[in-house]
Amino acid sequence: MKHLLVATTASLLLAACAGGGLATTESSLQHHRWALASVNGEPVDAGIGSELAIGEHMAISGLAGCNRFFGSAKLEQGRLRADPLASTKMACLSDSIQQVETAVLATLTQGAEVRHEGRQLTLTGGDYVLGYRLADED
Repeated sequence: MKHLLVATTASLLLAACAGGGLATTESSLQHHRWALASVNGEPVDAGIGSELAIGEHMAISGLAGCNRFFGSAKLEQGRLRADPLASTKMACLSDSIQQVETAVLATLTQGAEVRHEGRQLTLTGGDYVLGYRLADED
């Protein structure tokens, strides 16, 4: 019986290492503010100030591009989805800001696979990949 327990534990550890580590949890995302660094691998102008804050009970808020948003999110089976998500309705001043806005709001509302590694957070949705960096200490 002891050998079975050791073998099972070793198998679980190897599977976790092969899969890139432990799964992202709500507690690892909560109480942090994330600055958007890239959309689909392309850098985002830091002057846009797009950010995502995840608070207690997965309450989310932030700046998509030109509009602020807020709501609640769920993390289920490694996917983050904000439902419902509300936002202000101001017109964006440029196409580049509108593109960032569209990517952020679509990804959050449609749902995205979450990858959290240290100070990096990646949300991979159906149309966009959002790359965030931890902004708590900025």
